[in-house]
Amino acid sequence: MLSSVIKVALAGIFFVIPLFKCNGQSLAEEHTIVLGKDVGLIENQHFKQGTNKNPEGVVLDLNNYYLRMGGKPVLPVMGEIHYSRYPKAEWEQALLQMKAAGINVIAFYDFWIHHEQEEGRFRFDDNLDVRYFIQLCAKHGLLAIARVGPWAHGEARNGGMPDWFVKKKMKSGFDRVTKNGSVEPEVETWYKALAKQFDGLYYKNGGPLIGVQLDNEMRSNGPGSAGYEYLTSLKKLAVKCGMDVPLYVVTGWPGPQVPEDEVMPLWGGYPDAPWTQNTKDLPPNNIYTFTADRKDKNIGNDVLNYQAGTVSTPVYRHPFLTVELGGGMQVTYHRRPTLLGGDLLALDYTRLGVGANMLGYYVFHGTQHPLSWNKEYPTQESKSTIYPYPNDYPMISYDFESPITEWGFIRDYYHDFKLLHQFINSYGSNLSPMAARIPADNPAKANDMQSLRYTVRSKDGAGYIFFNNYVRHFDMANHPNVVFNIKTEDGTIRIPEKGGLNIRNKIYGIMPFNYNMDGVVLQYATAHPCAILDNKSKVYCYYAMDGIAPEFKFENKNIKAFKTTGRQIQSGNYTLVQNLTPGENCIIDVTTNTGNTFRILLLSKNQARYSYVFDIKGVQTMLLTSNMAYYDEVKDSLTIRSTGDANFTFDAYPAIKPKNNDIKASGTAGIFAHYQVSLPQWAPVNVAFKQLSNNRDFKKYCDSLDGKTPLGPTYQINYNPGLPYKAYSIAMPPVIPPHVQDVLLEFDYKGNTAQLYAGGTIIADDYYAGTTMPYSLRRRQDLLGKKPFVLQITPLLQAYQIHFEPGTDVAFAKDIHAELKAIKLKPVYQVVF
Repeated sequence: MLSSVIKVALAGIFFVIPLFKCNGQSLAEEHTIVLGKDVGLIENQHFKQGTNKNPEGVVLDLNNYYLRMGGKPVLPVMGEIHYSRYPKAEWEQALLQMKAAGINVIAFYDFWIHHEQEEGRFRFDDNLDVRYFIQLCAKHGLLAIARVGPWAHGEARNGGMPDWFVKKKMKSGFDRVTKNGSVEPEVETWYKALAKQFDGLYYKNGGPLIGVQLDNEMRSNGPGSAGYEYLTSLKKLAVKCGMDVPLYVVTGWPGPQVPEDEVMPLWGGYPDAPWTQNTKDLPPNNIYTFTADRKDKNIGNDVLNYQAGTVSTPVYRHPFLTVELGGGMQVTYHRRPTLLGGDLLALDYTRLGVGANMLGYYVFHGTQHPLSWNKEYPTQESKSTIYPYPNDYPMISYDFESPITEWGFIRDYYHDFKLLHQFINSYGSNLSPMAARIPADNPAKANDMQSLRYTVRSKDGAGYIFFNNYVRHFDMANHPNVVFNIKTEDGTIRIPEKGGLNIRNKIYGIMPFNYNMDGVVLQYATAHPCAILDNKSKVYCYYAMDGIAPEFKFENKNIKAFKTTGRQIQSGNYTLVQNLTPGENCIIDVTTNTGNTFRILLLSKNQARYSYVFDIKGVQTMLLTSNMAYYDEVKDSLTIRSTGDANFTFDAYPAIKPKNNDIKASGTAGIFAHYQVSLPQWAPVNVAFKQLSNNRDFKKYCDSLDGKTPLGPTYQINYNPGLPYKAYSIAMPPVIPPHVQDVLLEFDYKGNTAQLYAGGTIIADDYYAGTTMPYSLRRRQDLLGKKPFVLQITPLLQAYQIHFEPGTDVAFAKDIHAELKAIKLKPVYQVVF
């Protein structure tokens, strides 16, 4: 018996989608996309930029769809790190690690509270030396955008405003102190102090500063509203103080309309909302759909009121640029998410698929809240500040579960970000002018787990298919036999040529069509493009997506010779390459009629994830390693850092000549040269610990709570041995061996919160979420052998108003409540060459 379900939709972009089933078995799920006319562009006739030409004459400008650098479309990748929350000695390494991940623009908050804690006394020394931080960006070829406040939020005390200003001026915790757009004189003093630090570092000077964000999350209801006039006034003030940049930006949320000729709205989206004021499971997030709505209404819903607004001016006079896509999620006391790579990456694919032309991550590098100058109070957001905030954050940790942790280590999904950025940095100039065409059969509702989520970006008949079958915490339907029919003016491209694509649950990806490969047209590929090694002979790197058979179809025109490890099938004017086994030797070599050659390298997903691309003395080199790696072009030095293993390998293409006796060439792996690293092994010492607290007092305290976990954190800046919590003395190693770069400690504990004290002052903390609490021995090696270390753990009881991830171990809350089980120690080895 044959049953059929057919969906037909025509919605401006002309989509026809039939779906057929036979006896319950899927035969083909076809999606037909008719490419309409390319969109017209609005050139820069309205947005008032500052000076946008550098001393070399390179202009940074824009139209309503994308940014241009020197007339060429660009698609920047921006990552955020907060210099004032991170040790100055580690800034340069942090920037190089971000650059290694494909970040090319650095965003940072200038927290007013960090720089002027005492009225009239500004500090720009030590970790507050913003000028030096920007100079480091310039040194390593990174652009920068400063987020200057005065209200920044960023989970900072008073939203980043100093206590003295709050006490003198503010009436509530989120007050901007503005009447009819007025700006307080203290704000002008703050802007002038920052502008002095920025002097000579603007784009017009040849410096990296291309943008300034004014305030943050300011509601603007259109002309005449307080927010609208305030943002306009801040722009005028920034210009008056000398902040002359090509791009003046604001957050587009909560909106609905900013003064769009003066400032450009930037957007965001997060996989979770730990600031949400409840402990329930969250519904599916629409950010995982290909929605044209640029606003993630989950952002800031702890404090922001998303009203419908009274204005409806389209935002599309500006390109879709983002500033706060989740690089991770920071835990709050009452909500404690843990993340998988797909939770973060899938929403990047949906944003790119609907036209995002800058990916900006908040945050890409974790940091730590500093204590006040005199160590009298912490500087994180909490309910105990002058005007209570809705959330309690850790006193020190601002790790954010980011790709690079608060201690400078990398999480495994650092590699997933890096892989996506390889694609963007190689194909961004091709992608950014392409308009998004969202099919009419795309699910309109976030809770639709059955329909395929996909879209197309195209221009002149060429483009990319984006699909996403991933939603955090939810399973999507498998789509075992998908066909995309792309109708262009020259005919229909069926992808794949025969059969269908197996798009399984938790998979997302990109596939190109009609891509011009050095004069040879790649009609389509069912593999994911990533890096292009643009040397004397180009290498186009792809990887096989999970469950999808990789194949490449080429127009024969302009091909003189063809060689591949796969199977070639001639079909009319085309050559189809199938039966490819991804790996370091999976190659397609093409020689054009003009004698040019290029190569396609097809890797497995994991091989591609663990790849880096560095420009080593003008040669684009791919490195394969699961370890942390970064390259300093100024010093011409490559660093690889291994956690736990003194002996490890890496591969490089083209081959390199490391001048380091610890590295030995050891043959080849496909087209890659293979290298072995052998470093002196350190036999780690045992980190002993001893309980200091009294079990009877601890039990008495827990009994007094009547089974209820406190509604907020109960620990303090200074260690108090009189508090009835579990406490342990930690016998830290007295020194770090000279052949070990760092030592990662992992406190395996159970409890509600854990906090580490040295010499009686807090230096690290953690909200329990089922994982260990990390600590870098190198960060505070000045304390080793000099200060006593104490780990304190507060109890978790059975009744708690905390949202834990599904599967989090909380069984101990019934009887143990708090316990330090073990301390794991991992040496970190480093080779530099």
